[in-house]
Amino acid sequence: MRWAAYCHCESCRRAGSTPFVALFGVPDTGLTWSGPVGHYASSEDVERGFCECCGSPVFYRNPMRWPDETHIPAVTLDDASVYEPKAHVYYGERLPWIEMRDGLPKYFGTGDDGTRPLSDDEAHG
Repeated sequence: MRWAAYCHCESCRRAGSTPFVALFGVPDTGLTWSGPVGHYASSEDVERGFCECCGSPVFYRNPMRWPDETHIPAVTLDDASVYEPKAHVYYGERLPWIEMRDGLPKYFGTGDDGTRPLSDDEAHG
């Protein structure tokens, strides 16, 4: 696992039908799927995958931004308790009724885009 975070971007919220998504990133090397996985282009340069049996979202890929990496919703794990988020990303896009004071760093972008992490107090003024 390369990273683990809660994503608050509008795209992930809509794709997951949820107020934010718990995701983690893994290298594509050695990644395999069991069961039928469908694919679609949700926007330019973005591919999303879903279970063809139940329709659940199972991955996000953007090879232009994160080559050789797949982002996977934590709830798809057989044991989601092994997932531990380390930050919030796209916190600036969060819904106005979300205020998470959990001590995790809050990035208004991704963090790897040069945005600096904000503390709970900075993020909520």
